[in-house]
Amino acid sequence: MNYLFENANIITDGKVIFGSVLVQDGIITHVGTKVPKIAVDETIDVGGNVLMAGFVNAHAHTPATVLRGACDDKPLADWLETIIPKEKALSDEEIYYSTLLGIMEYVSGGITCVEECYGRLVPVLRAYQTAGMRARIGIGFPNVGQDEDLPLKKQLDLVKNAGQSAVCYAHSIYGTSEENFETLITFARKNNLPVATHLSETLGEVGDCSVKNNDLTPPELLEDFGFLDRGATVYHCVHCDKDDLDTLANYGASVVSCPSSNLKLASGIAPLYAMVEKGINVALGTDGAYSNNALDMFREMFLAATLQKATLYSADVMPANLVLDMATKNGAKALGFDNMGDIAPGNVADIILIDITAPHHQPVNNIISNLVYAAKSTDVYLTMIKGKILYRNGQYFLGEDAKKIIAENQKTKERLKGVK
Repeated sequence: MNYLFENANIITDGKVIFGSVLVQDGIITHVGTKVPKIAVDETIDVGGNVLMAGFVNAHAHTPATVLRGACDDKPLADWLETIIPKEKALSDEEIYYSTLLGIMEYVSGGITCVEECYGRLVPVLRAYQTAGMRARIGIGFPNVGQDEDLPLKKQLDLVKNAGQSAVCYAHSIYGTSEENFETLITFARKNNLPVATHLSETLGEVGDCSVKNNDLTPPELLEDFGFLDRGATVYHCVHCDKDDLDTLANYGASVVSCPSSNLKLASGIAPLYAMVEKGINVALGTDGAYSNNALDMFREMFLAATLQKATLYSADVMPANLVLDMATKNGAKALGFDNMGDIAPGNVADIILIDITAPHHQPVNNIISNLVYAAKSTDVYLTMIKGKILYRNGQYFLGEDAKKIIAENQKTKERLKGVK
């Protein structure tokens, strides 16, 4: 279908312009004022609200959405001890509906692409296909104590057949054996795939790594493995010193920060400003709803900006336009998509509309600042992915009834109460 968005405050190339956006067959074909005379299926009057690229959630565990609030106020080690048995107990059907619940939250909050790090690929891919949601899907050794049973080649085939892209994903240096790291790296090289893993999330992880590996830090260990040779995306990086950051920068790794999760699990505050100064591509992610507990990129943007200002005692670091890029362009880059993350001709039509008429946006002195410091996920009123509207004014178009998705997750929650 073809759509024309009119009278929009468009965020494009880091600026705000007023005009129109034309979408033809899932691609943005025009941005500006002089619109080509082309027949469209629908004209949408944006009414002076914001039109921008959808958020790229560059690190998430969507199938765990049903475990939101199941283990709060515990450190990571204790949290894992509680969560892992519950994850193992989930059936494929429960994972399918839990993933759909996460996708509901994504599209209602303007997230149009996700880095999915979970495993149990069959129900996960089924959910993404049903909903029409875009993702880069982790294949490999996804969870602590819960590896994917399928061979890597079969996993890759499933992802490709579902129309998604793949990343070779090892959970972590503490949750994945060196042998499995080697297997994954070899497979990635053979199939020209990128790699990803959790990295330096806690002080405990860093200390244990040093003790067990002749004083190597986690990034140094990955370098020793050859993991960083393949365009790596690494999640968290809360406890990285300047030498670690030099290592990541030298290999062109992308870092995905998840401020909400890192704060809630008391992991710490990642040195994002130092990463940016080193030239590292920094993106943002929500992590899973079982650890943060909301899949909300507006919250991640606010925290990414303000935590750096507070810890460095410098209000001018991490300006709003940079943080907005982290949530869009930088995320697309981290996931290997070069036609996403900005409103520009030739890019895929992953578009969101944000209502800026509410009191918390008024008066509108600076739209981009408002998006980072004042906006809420509930301000999103339309989400389009690949030229298809998946969410509009409280209604979901995800291939499953929204009430059923919520009811199925309620049933799963009740069943898991007895699992320990």
